[in-house]
Amino acid sequence: MKYIIVTGGVISRIGKGVIASSVGTILKSCGLRVTSIKIGPYINIDAGTSSSYEHGEVFVLDDGGEVDLDLGNYERLLDIHFTKDNNLTIGKIYQYVINKESKGDYLGKTFQVDPHITDAIQEWVMRQSLIPVTEDGLEPQVCVIELGGTVGDIESMPFIEAFHQLKR
Repeated sequence: MKYIIVTGGVISRIGKGVIASSVGTILKSCGLRVTSIKIGPYINIDAGTSSSYEHGEVFVLDDGGEVDLDLGNYERLLDIHFTKDNNLTIGKIYQYVINKESKGDYLGKTFQVDPHITDAIQEWVMRQSLIPVTEDGLEPQVCVIELGGTVGDIESMPFIEAFHQLKR
């Protein structure tokens, strides 16, 4: 699996979604199997509870997931189908880690952003990027990841650290 990460630096709403979907479309036209993950640094669990005034319209997936509109653009441009887990927020990650801690998965140890949150982000991305998104059921070869928000967003920091660790 190869990963392409599209970030926006310090400015939000500069067209990361258009760039990510365009890159995916170019790769697909070259014969590669492409998937995508949209990451938002929001504590919201899904886009259905986000402010549409601040974040744009919600796109509803076949599985009922309410996600960022960018995923709708990816689906249409790439002619693929996502699940709600292709939309990742820091809220989903925190919920995932807290549920694991509640079940005793950390064996009573203190869990922290690094390594527990960053590890959970990496696990989520690596697991989700392998899920087939086309009718042929073949595993994708490339995952285009849009990291929303800005580098200055404190909520983005675990994602940025996870991707630094992912390439090691």
